[in-house]
Formats: sequence, C-alpha cells, structure tokens
Amino acid sequence: MENDSFQFQPRCSTHGCSSPARYKVAAPWNDAKNHELKNYGLACQEHRDELLARARAKRAGIHTAEGESVGEVGVYELVPGRRDAELTRVSD
Repeated sequence: MENDSFQFQPRCSTHGCSSPARYKVAAPWNDAKNHELKNYGLACQEHRDELLARARAKRAGIHTAEGESVGEVGVYELVPGRRDAELTRVSD
C-alpha cells in the first residue's frame, strides 16, 4: 500500500502574500495539562521579521490565567510531516 498521506503547503499569513510559508511564529504555551505552540502566524522569508515583531508586541499584552504560561515568541522552521512539538526553533 502506498503512503498517500495528506500534504499541503501552507502560505504566508501576511495580507496579500501568497508565498509558501517557511516559518511558524509562535510561543510555547501550557496550562499544566496541555502544551503547544501558540501560533501568531506563518511567514515566508520576506515577512518573517515583520511578523515576529508584530507577534512580540501582541504577546506583551497577553494576560495569562492562573496555572497558564506563555513563553517567549520565536521562529520555528516548518517541516512537512512534523507536528508543533517536533519543530525546531531557529535564531531570530
């Protein structure tokens, strides 16, 4: 049987850009029971730094609930077939 897993190429989330996304701008989030990357958007190479700056400004205004934490916003390389927990953070 062939491996026919679903594959799709996400696009940059910057308005008006249709370039393939290479990065996920996100912050580690957890509430003591669950953990994931809180997504601030997907970015192509051209819009990566702009999206990172907007995400950091947005993160600064977040108020967490008791037992909840949101880490530092960073840039993670998108790799087909990998889940959030398997993504590698790249230098900002």
